[in-house]
Parts: sequence; C-alpha cells; structure tokens
Amino acid sequence: MHHAEVASAEAGVYDLVCAFECVHDMPDPVSVLAAMRRAVAPGGTVLIMDEKVAEAFAPDGDEVERLFYGFSLMCCLPDGLSADDSVGTGTVMRRSTLEEYARAAGFSGVEVLDDLENDIFRFYRLRH
Repeated sequence: MHHAEVASAEAGVYDLVCAFECVHDMPDPVSVLAAMRRAVAPGGTVLIMDEKVAEAFAPDGDEVERLFYGFSLMCCLPDGLSADDSVGTGTVMRRSTLEEYARAAGFSGVEVLDDLENDIFRFYRLRH
C-alpha cells in the first residue's frame, strides 16, 4: 500500500485514487480532479465521497440538508473562498456540479454508486 498527494503522484500507477469529503472545499477542484485522472492506472478507479444532497435546491429541504447549508455558510464556503480565483462550491455540491468539474478535468462522466448506502455521504466513480 502506498499513498501520495495527488499533485506529486506518479502518473498512471494507482489502482484507486480517492477524495473523501473534500472536493467541495477546494478552490480549484478541476485541477485536482485532472491530477487524479492522470494518477489512476488504466482500469483503475477514481472514487469521490461527498455530502448526500438533493439534486436541486428546495427551500423546504430536509434537516440534514439544512445542516449542510449551515456547515457551508460557516466553514466550507469561507474556507474555499479564502484562496484567490476560487470557484466557491461549498458543502452542498450537487451531482451536476461534480459532473461539470469532472468533464472539465477530462472524465467522460460520473456514476453514482447507489450500492454504497449511507445517510450522510454519496459515493461517485468518475469514468475515464
């Protein structure tokens, strides 16, 4: 087993490259996802875990989504915006936002891994 920061990771050698509960915090998620894409070996997996939120904003979101909005306003969004040229995603990152970032990073799409059930997190596989 070996781990490395994705920016310094060797190209095309890792069977699994993961980002757990952090893409929404990144000022430039596209460059990080592109580095993850370069690092994964042919046939390997890029796995993203992030908050399980609704597909679209609704003013009557459930209690968990309201909690995520609170985290976003008080922690994740200010943290992400503290860097110059930040995209400012925040905690409530919709699947469509991740898909946009993934395509810009060179992935062909995003697959939701529904078999990995969790009340708080959603798991995504980025397709090459």
